[in-house]
Amino acid sequence: MRKALLLLSLLLAVLTVQAQTKIIFEGNTSDTYLMKYGSSNQTSLNNIITILDNAQVTTKGGGRPNRKPEFTVRLEQHARITDNGDQLLLQINLKNAAVTGDVSNKGFDLADVLKPEELKYKVWLLDGNNKKVKGYDQRLSLYGNNQKMLEVTIPDTAANQNYKLKVEEKQVIYTSVTENRLNERLNLVKEYFTAEAKIQRALQDVAHIRPDDVDRIDLQDRNLKEMEMLHANLKSQLGEKLDLDKNDPQRLKYKLTQLQETLQDRRRAINHTLATLDQQFFNRGLALMQRGNRSGAQVYFVKSVEANPRFAPAHVELARLDFMNGYIREASNRTRDVLTSMRVDRETEAIALELMYDISGAFISSGNTLTTRGEYHNALASFAEARELCNTIRGLRCNTTTLAEGEGRAALGVYRGLVDNGKRLLGRNDLREAERVAEEALAFQRDYDFVLSREQEATELMGQVKFQYYLQHIDLGKRYLSQQNYDAALREFEGALELESRYTFKPVQELGELAQKAAKPILLAKLTEGYEQAMQNRLSNARATASAATAMQDRYDLQSDAEVLSKYNLLRERIFTQECINTQASYDKHYQNARDLISQRKYVAADQAFMAAIKAADEMADCNVATFTAKDGRNEILAAATYQRMLEDVNRLVSSKRYTDAVALYEKGRGYYLDNGVGKYGLNHSSLFNFAKDNKQDFTAHVVGYLASIQEEKIAVQLLTSLLDRGYAKRKTKKVQEQLGKQLAVKDAGNSTWQEAKVLAAQYSQNRKDLKKLRKAYEKEVKRLAKLK
Repeated sequence: MRKALLLLSLLLAVLTVQAQTKIIFEGNTSDTYLMKYGSSNQTSLNNIITILDNAQVTTKGGGRPNRKPEFTVRLEQHARITDNGDQLLLQINLKNAAVTGDVSNKGFDLADVLKPEELKYKVWLLDGNNKKVKGYDQRLSLYGNNQKMLEVTIPDTAANQNYKLKVEEKQVIYTSVTENRLNERLNLVKEYFTAEAKIQRALQDVAHIRPDDVDRIDLQDRNLKEMEMLHANLKSQLGEKLDLDKNDPQRLKYKLTQLQETLQDRRRAINHTLATLDQQFFNRGLALMQRGNRSGAQVYFVKSVEANPRFAPAHVELARLDFMNGYIREASNRTRDVLTSMRVDRETEAIALELMYDISGAFISSGNTLTTRGEYHNALASFAEARELCNTIRGLRCNTTTLAEGEGRAALGVYRGLVDNGKRLLGRNDLREAERVAEEALAFQRDYDFVLSREQEATELMGQVKFQYYLQHIDLGKRYLSQQNYDAALREFEGALELESRYTFKPVQELGELAQKAAKPILLAKLTEGYEQAMQNRLSNARATASAATAMQDRYDLQSDAEVLSKYNLLRERIFTQECINTQASYDKHYQNARDLISQRKYVAADQAFMAAIKAADEMADCNVATFTAKDGRNEILAAATYQRMLEDVNRLVSSKRYTDAVALYEKGRGYYLDNGVGKYGLNHSSLFNFAKDNKQDFTAHVVGYLASIQEEKIAVQLLTSLLDRGYAKRKTKKVQEQLGKQLAVKDAGNSTWQEAKVLAAQYSQNRKDLKKLRKAYEKEVKRLAKLK
C-alpha cells in the first residue's frame, strides 16, 4: 500500500511539471558551404584542397574532375525555446554534419576526415517583432560527441512574448589537425595497395616453403615465421584503421584470409616435421645404410640424436657403426647408455642386446689375443669390460665359461710376472722393493681369488722377504747391545719378535735371551725412576711405572730375577708409605676445614667436611688412620646441622612452589629448634611472619591464609598489609580479606556496640582502600551476628 501511494505521488508530480513546461519556439535549419581553393582566407583549407588535388581524388561515385577539387559541407540545426514557468531554456543542437563532393581516393571515402575542426557563429534571441533581445558568441568543435551549439537558461520577465532563435555569422574553420588526418588517411590508402602487392608476393613465396626439406628445416621455419609476422602486421595495421568490411576494392580482406589459411597449412606441416625431426633424420640414415653409404648414414644418425638426445634407435645405429669401424669401447658405452638410461621399445632393445652380445664377444676375443702376445694387463682390462657388461646389462647372454678361462690365463700371467720380479729384487737384496712387489702380488691375488686362490708363490716370496728383515733386526740388536744402547737393542729385538709371531719361518733360538739381556737394564732404570716418583709424591706416575715394570717382567721372563724383584718390592713399599702419608694429610685437611666452618656457624657444610675426612681414611683402611675426632665432631653438631638442613629443605620447597609443605616443615623446624636447644649453637629461629615477610610474594600470600586458618588473624592482617605494600595485586587477596574480616567479627561479637564495631573495622583495615574487602566483611558479619541475638 505504501509503495502504491509513493508511485501515485511521483506520477502526479510529473504531470504537474509537464503542465508547467511549454514549448514556445521550435525550428530546423540547414546550411551548405562550398569548400574550394581560394574561396577562403583559411590557409589550412587551401592546403587541404592542394593535398586532394595531388592525390588525384575523384567525385564520390564519379570520375576525376577537370578542375581543382572542391567539396561541400552541410550542417543541420534544431532550435527550441522552452518556457518552464519563470525561466526560458534556449537550446540549439547540431543534427548532422555531412561532407560531399570530390572526396574519393582510389575507391576510399575521405568525407569523415574532411569535417571542419570548428564552427564559429553567433546566436540571437529575437522577440515577436524580430527585435534582437540577447546575443551569444559561440564556438563548437565538430569532432567528438558534443553537438550542443547552445544551452542557456534566462529569466522569463515578459509575458506572451513570441521569442525566436536565429544563428548568424557562421564560419567553418579548418586547422592543421584536419590536414594531418587527411594525410594519414591517404597514407593508409597507399599502404592498402602496397599491402595487396605484398600479399600477392607472399602467396607466391609460401609455395616455396618445403616442410620435407629436413636438412634446411630451420631455414624453412625461419622463412615461415617472417611471413607469419608480415601477415600479422598487415592485418593489424589495415584491418583496424580501414573499415574493410564496408569498402575493400582489391578484396584485401579475402586475400589476407587466403594467406592466413595457406600459412597455417604450412605451419602444421613444419611443426610436424620439427616434432618428428629425429625420426626423419633416422629414416634417411637407414636409407643410406641400405645403399652402403656408412659415412652419409652416420651424418644423419648424428643429426637425429642432436634433434633428440634420448632417441634410442639412432644411438643404436651409431653404436653399430662404431663397432663396425673398430671403436669397440665407444660402441659399448653408447649401447650401455641406451639399455640402462633410455626408454626403448622392444624391437630397439632386442637390436641393442644383439649388438652388445657382439661387443662382449669382441672384448673376450681381444683379451685372448693380448694374452697370447703377453700383454696380460691389457688383456685383463679387455676381459673386465666384457665382465662388466655381463654384470650390468640385464638380458644380455654371456659366454661366462670362455670369459673365466680367458681371465684365468691373463691373471696367472700377471701374477707370475709379479712373483718373478720380486724374486729378482730379493736376489739383489733390495728388500723394500721386493716387499712392495710381494704386497702387490698378494693384493692382485685377492682381487682374482676366483682363479688364483690356490697359488702360494706370493705368500712364500713375502715370507722370504720378512725373514731377511728378521735377521737384520737381530744383527742390529746385537750391535746395539754390545754398545750398551739397550733401548735401541730392545726395539730391534722387539721388531724381530713381531715378525717371528706373524710368519712361519724357522726362529733364531737365542732371540729370547738377547731380548732379556736388553730389557733388564731398562727395567731396573724404570723401577729406580718409579721410586723417585713415589718419594716426590707423584703417585699416579709411580703407579704407572710399577704397572709397566710388571708387564716387562712377564714379557721378558724376569719375575724371578733377584735384582729386579728387590727393586720392585722397594717401589711398592714406597708407594704404600706415601699413600698413607697422603691419607693422613687429607684427613687432617678435611677435619680442620670442618672446625673452621663450625666457627662460621655453617653446620651443614661442617658435617659434610667431617664425612669427607672419614671417607678419606676408610678408602685406605690399611693405613689405620684414627677417625674418632671426626666422628665425635659430627655428633657434637648433629642438632645444629639437622636444623639447618630443615631450613634448606624449606627454601627448596618454596622455590618449587610447594608452599603447604614448606610451611609445615618450617613449623616442624621451629619445634625441633626448641626441643633440641639449637639456640646454644648461636643460631636464631625467625618467626613464620618474619620468614614470609620478605620472601616470594605468592609464598607470603599463602602464609597469610595459613595464619588465618590457625586463628592468628591480627598477625595475618599485618603480613597481608606488608604484602600489599610490596605491590601484590589486591584482587588476589579478596577471599582471605573476607575470611579475616568474618573471623575478627566473630571474636569481637558481644563485646562492642555497632559504633564500636565500625571503629574496630577501621582499625583492622587501617582505613586502607586495598583492605576495603576486610572492613566490609567485618561490618557485614557484625550485622549478621547482631540479628541472631
